[in-house]
Amino acid sequence: MQRARTDEAKEARRLAILTAALDEFFERGFAAARMDDIAARAGFSKGTIYLYFDSKEALFTGLVETFALPNIEMMEAAAKGGGGLSAIRALLKFAPVIIRDTPVPKLAKVLIGDAPAFPEMATAYREKIVDRVIGMVAASLGQAKAAGEIDIDDPALTARIVVAPIILSAVWRVVFEHDAKARIDLEALFSIHEKMLMRALGVSEAAHA
Repeated sequence: MQRARTDEAKEARRLAILTAALDEFFERGFAAARMDDIAARAGFSKGTIYLYFDSKEALFTGLVETFALPNIEMMEAAAKGGGGLSAIRALLKFAPVIIRDTPVPKLAKVLIGDAPAFPEMATAYREKIVDRVIGMVAASLGQAKAAGEIDIDDPALTARIVVAPIILSAVWRVVFEHDAKARIDLEALFSIHEKMLMRALGVSEAAHA
């Protein structure tokens, strides 16, 4: 196969490899996936794969950095733009996009399936993705508490309550939604979550609207 010569061609090839790796990890599991099969799925030689990624672990890191981190950075940018409760609302409005339109749920499923065998990979994902989301939410809750908008005991623990439906919905999508009867309206779900959350935090209806 002809070597990619331009930066655009190299990036297109890299994305094709990552997409094939994600599908292979998702369908077979990280432990069972083989570089040969990823290469075949991508339509490249195994040698070509190794030009870009020297191991399955490197492929998973590439998936996180390419498909997950940009979404986290967008969420952090939205949070910085508003802060406090407005950042929480922005996150909940963005959640359906992450769950429905990005590979993040597939990555989560791969991680859940193989975390016990690859604890370093799970730790890296937690530090790069999960901790950043929880930290962002906790900071926003802390700002709202300091401003007297809400009264909570522990912003970090409360942040986990805020984030939990996002994780559940991501897992639900990749595990159950092969059956059309299991599909849910994500916008409606997170609208309800936002209303319930604001009531639980003691935010008035007028302020919430």
